[in-house]
Amino acid sequence: MSKLSPSQLVTIIGGSGFVGRQVVRELARTGARVRVAVRHPNEAMFLRTMGGIGQIQIVQANIRNEASLANAIDGADMVVNLVGTLTGKGKQTFNALHDAGAETVARLCAEMGIGRLVHMSALGADIRSTSAYGRSKAAGEAAVTEACPDATILRPSVIFGPEDGFFCRFGSLVK
Repeated sequence: MSKLSPSQLVTIIGGSGFVGRQVVRELARTGARVRVAVRHPNEAMFLRTMGGIGQIQIVQANIRNEASLANAIDGADMVVNLVGTLTGKGKQTFNALHDAGAETVARLCAEMGIGRLVHMSALGADIRSTSAYGRSKAAGEAAVTEACPDATILRPSVIFGPEDGFFCRFGSLVK
């Protein structure tokens, strides 16, 4: 990742998860100011130690609440949307997060003049998928592309490493 100026502010939406904490750590290393938008700020305070004093700010935001998102991305030079779910339970449905949430983030970035948006989708995102997850990820990509044609969309497969929820689960079962 290229060096970012300490004057540049990157907002990471959903930055307290497995991928988010790696992104926060790397952005802090590059020198950027990082604003981490999460539903439960008290559970994300550990992220502040990944940067210098005052470099990482934790703010409350919910991808299903437009006003909180607008507050979280206001003044940002770049936004990274990492919000996602594998289970789609309660109010945190696939469509609420992957489709409607992604649309809201992208639309707010366009309205607020934020020129750089990175959106995490998933490998196999397809509107014709037999999986509701895959269809919602594809719908989110379409919404992001419509609002921000220059957005970067990432389509990772399984992501693993220390503290992941995939291979580490299998490792603990084997033990």
